Formats: sequence, C-alpha cells, structure tokens
Amino acid sequence: MNNLDQVDRLPEGQVRDLLNFDPVGGGGLHKRAGRNRVAEISGVHGAVPYLAGLLIAAGGDLLRYDAATNEARRIGSAPAAGGICGAEVNGDAFLCTPIGSIRVRGDRVGEWGLPEIYPRATVGPGSLPAGIYRVAVTAMDSFGAESGAAPLIITLSEPGAIDLLWSAPAGAVECRVYASAADGETLYQQYAGTDTGFTLVSVADDSARLLTAHLVQPPVATKVHAYKGRLLLVAGAALWVTEPYAPHLVNPAYGFIHYGAPIDMVAVTDGGVFVAAGQKTYFLTNPGAEDSTSPTVLEHGAVSGSGVTLPNGQAAWMTRYGQAIGSADGSVELPQLKKYAPSLAQNASVGLVESNGVQMLVTTMKGATGPNSLGVEDSFGLEID
Repeated sequence: MNNLDQVDRLPEGQVRDLLNFDPVGGGGLHKRAGRNRVAEISGVHGAVPYLAGLLIAAGGDLLRYDAATNEARRIGSAPAAGGICGAEVNGDAFLCTPIGSIRVRGDRVGEWGLPEIYPRATVGPGSLPAGIYRVAVTAMDSFGAESGAAPLIITLSEPGAIDLLWSAPAGAVECRVYASAADGETLYQQYAGTDTGFTLVSVADDSARLLTAHLVQPPVATKVHAYKGRLLLVAGAALWVTEPYAPHLVNPAYGFIHYGAPIDMVAVTDGGVFVAAGQKTYFLTNPGAEDSTSPTVLEHGAVSGSGVTLPNGQAAWMTRYGQAIGSADGSVELPQLKKYAPSLAQNASVGLVESNGVQMLVTTMKGATGPNSLGVEDSFGLEID
C-alpha cells in the first residue's frame, strides 16, 4: 500500500488502498479472512490473555475463557465498566481495573498484593533491655505473598515492653510481627497469626528475617507488561518495575523510571524495552537495576496501546510514519516511511493474525480517527477543451 506517491505515479505492484483483500505469499491477493463466533458473552469491556485462553471483564463479572473448549465461566467480580489490563507471570495473571488490582491463579481470584500496615506502638513495663528497637508488622494474602513493611524505631530508655496494635487489611489471612534485638539492624519474626495485637517482651533472633522492609504494593496501572519474570506498570509518566520474584511489591524510592510525559506505549524485547512518552521513544535496558539506561531512539512518539512483541522477539508499534519495528539491540526500522502514512487516533488495539500462510500485524485505531498530514488525501484529474 502506498499513499505518499501521487495516484498517477504509483509504482508497479502497489495500491492506494485494499478493501476486503489481504496480501499472500508470492505477491497475490486473497479475500480477507473472516471471523467466527466462539462464545457469546454480553457486556464485554476488556480481555487479557491467560494460559490457553483469556480473562474477560464482562459487565460486573470476571470470566475465564478456555480456547480449547470455547467455554467461559465466571471466576470472580470486576468493575462493570472501564476495561482491564494485565499480564501473566509464572502462571499467575496480574490485572488492573480502573479502581483496583486483581491476582488470578487458575480459577482463584484475590488481591494483587496488600497495603503496608502501620501499627500503633506504646511502651509499657517489661524485661526488654534498654536500647533502640526496630519493629514492623506485615500481612500475608491468600497466595502466600507478604506485604511490604514500614519499620518503626522505638527507644527504650529503661527495661520495658512494646505493645503493638494494628488493623489487618482486606484480604489478609495472617499477620506477622518482626523485631530487632536492642540496637540491632536485622528484624526477626516474633509472631504469626490472626490477632491484631502483640506485646513484645523478648526478641527471638533465630527466626525468619524481614525481607520486605520499605517496599510497597504496586500502584494501579493503565498498562501492565511482563518482562523477564517481573512486571512493568504504566502509571502516568512513570514506569514501575516490580521486585525480583515478588510481583506484588515495588520499591517506592527507586523502583520506577520517570519520563517527561505520560507513557503511551511499551513493547518488550529480550534485550530491552521500547517506551514511547510524548514526542520521544526510548530504549530501556535492565529495568530495575542500578545500571539501567534509557536513551532516546526516535524523536517521535507512538499511538497509545499499539505496542506488541512479535513471534520473532522483535517489538512493533504504530507511529505517524507507519509501523515501527524494534530489535533487541535497540535499533528501530520504519519500513513504511517512504510509502505509507496511516490515519491516526489517540488509542489503538493490536494483534497478530495468521491466515493463508501469512502473519499480519493488525493495528485498529480506536475513537476519532484523523488524517495524517503526510499522506495524499485526495487527487483529481482535470481535462480542459
């Protein structure tokens, strides 16, 4: 397809537009592949790939669709509108709705992480040696994930005890209390159970250590992507990276990359992640690591939601110059640059269609679509006698 050259100057084998035809191997055209209804579901407003099927938000329900049987069954609740986004890591799906976060394991639905607990601490009489103590309370969810913690520093000027009271967050099945020895740095587990209060009268220093100090629950995101066992979450102009082996936690101090404009597109490759924000596109390497870099690779942005990873490991997204193809080394090609300028909208959906022996990347613009000023919109022929 070519809408940059004048209509009377189209090169051999190129067309201005195709309606109901697709190219096939060998350079021919074939009738566009049709569609088949595999399940009848009303009120669908979002879907995320999961295992051998989809997780679907329909009305106020969260459905699990099995592509092998074409069956959709209800597994939980979801907001009645607004769509969902999410990704799968190690067999679990992590979903964001407009108002919250959901974790799915098979047919189980629960919280995606829990908020930190801020206990109320008071000092009373007891036999704890005088000194500086660090104490914290965490919550465990039904998936066995432990919340982050905000340790308190409590000073005993004389022997005493530390009384802790807290409220367990929704979704917690157990709470754990951690404490350090006097003037110590490491916090050890002192209690695990369903109570919402505990009095520290002695410190055991041979139990499990606190590993989630100063970590927090991930923010509710507008886009979620899986990358090398971690999750990338888009929240405005920030790209958050979950902790290794802990997709329910992020570091609020340095667990994110902030760009100069809201993030429109994220597309991952094995070597790094392409991120479009405003009028620039970046290539982020080693997200979440100290040696992470994010140089600019294009001086223009992308259509929101148009990023995808191709079967060969490359990334693709839509720009005002046509399709962009990014490789794992950070290089970018614009194969349509001199031939085709697509009509653009603020948002898009993208998918890979396999038909007639050809893989086609299909980008569908969503909402009001406007012309691209680079392309030829109309042409006229005029003859004067």
